[in-house]
Amino acid sequence: MAASQPPFSYRRLIHDNEAQFESLIQNGQVKPVLLWHLTLPLVLSILALLIPHHRGGRYVRPLVLACIIGITGNVLQHRRMLTGGNGYMAGLIPLWSTIWAATILLFRNVERDFKRLERRPLSISSTAAVPNGVAANGHAKEPKCIDITNDSSTESVIWQPYPRNLSHRINWVISVATSMRGPEWNWRISSMDVLPASVQAQLNNSSEHHEEKANKTTPPKPITMRARLRTTLILFLQSYLLLDLIKLLMIRDQYFMGSVSPPAPPPFPFHHLAPYPLLIHIYRCLVTATGVFAALNYVTCLNPLIFGGLSLAFPNAAKSFTSVPLSAPYLYPPAFGPFLTPILDHSLAGCWSLWWHQLFRYGFVSAAHWLLSLLPSRLSSSRPVRRTLTALVAFSLSGLVHASGSYVQNRETYPLAGPFRFFILQVVGVLVQGLISPLWLWMPRPVRRACNALFAVTWLFGTAGPLVEDFSRGGLWFTEPLPVSLLRGLGIGVHDGDQGWWWWSGKWFGRWDGGDGLWDRGVRLY
Repeated sequence: MAASQPPFSYRRLIHDNEAQFESLIQNGQVKPVLLWHLTLPLVLSILALLIPHHRGGRYVRPLVLACIIGITGNVLQHRRMLTGGNGYMAGLIPLWSTIWAATILLFRNVERDFKRLERRPLSISSTAAVPNGVAANGHAKEPKCIDITNDSSTESVIWQPYPRNLSHRINWVISVATSMRGPEWNWRISSMDVLPASVQAQLNNSSEHHEEKANKTTPPKPITMRARLRTTLILFLQSYLLLDLIKLLMIRDQYFMGSVSPPAPPPFPFHHLAPYPLLIHIYRCLVTATGVFAALNYVTCLNPLIFGGLSLAFPNAAKSFTSVPLSAPYLYPPAFGPFLTPILDHSLAGCWSLWWHQLFRYGFVSAAHWLLSLLPSRLSSSRPVRRTLTALVAFSLSGLVHASGSYVQNRETYPLAGPFRFFILQVVGVLVQGLISPLWLWMPRPVRRACNALFAVTWLFGTAGPLVEDFSRGGLWFTEPLPVSLLRGLGIGVHDGDQGWWWWSGKWFGRWDGGDGLWDRGVRLY
């Protein structure tokens, strides 16, 4: 009688995957990702923006963008790592960095149009404001401060354009290069709440909130920074525990560990769903979506906890570090919007534009606006054309970003048939929704909302299969987001070999010298 197979071991799977990848590195079949491969695009963008437009910046920025595109192409083609979802981040980060570099170097005129919310002590005299914030020599002068009704009676907030002073400009440029949603900028994305009324009253040109003004006019209810930190800490702990549970469910289901062709049967107690493939599909889609949702909340909560918390604990140090009021709660909006209302009222479009995270929104929309500016005015001024092109560009870029992550993973994946197809189908879904939603506009509001929700849920579950499968196939869920696992530490639901409290083991960084010059030397990311 044949011996029974040993039980599935998550630790053994991770160990074998690491050993296989390391053999590829040592044999020269792939090259490792070095830390500066991922950080160089950011550094180059900052340096390019430090050069004023009239001093050669207009020529330097396109050249720098071309260099960044070349760096990204080289990394995607030749460089691999295991950190970040079996190497997923080695594709996502470079491509997003390229899109963001194009946003601030090409798609938008940062020097002319961007303004940052800053605090200024009243004791410091400011130069008089210049119309539109631009001086005669092409540089912005700092606006005059106004009285404030805020945490401190000795400070005020202003819109700060591109600074003349180099040290101030460095801080300003680093901020714009590292800000994705723009909470402290005059392009603050529309899914965020508008600035509090007390802050808007201080600003010389509150109308410059072009993004948010178009959609929201009612300021939110005031909240203190301590209350914001309490709310964020609760969300962080909830996300931590939810991630621990999701990771346990994934370890117990070999489908999420890569057994997708043919799909592995679900574990106890979900094996009862085996006769119903549709229910298994829904279950695995829900686990995947919940895992992504919890992981993003977990990571984005760190920003207010670190910067907001430190600014409260060390206010003087925060003020010397930056002119941005880091202790202002309106700078730390949640990553996700409300769940039910957008889907009930706006269906699939509301799901993507109002509920789901908007971390990449400004870069995607900027690319669409730039393309629209190249079209004849009769096309670019057409609302249907603008909406269709914006949706197409945004979802196409999102598909490319996620497909790049899939492409560089240390397993066989299908970037175009998986992630890219999923996001392109969301464009189709939004357009279909626009065509069929008038069919139920005449119905009572509860029926309309039910139809909206039904369409959104049906479309998402109907198109998510290839994305969910590609995530699992590529080893995205091999990642260990949590240092300590309560459930696995207690031995709940796992074999003895997969029990343990501490899960951040192994090497993350190391020195590397590939012998091929400067490009192949540095700090390796494992």
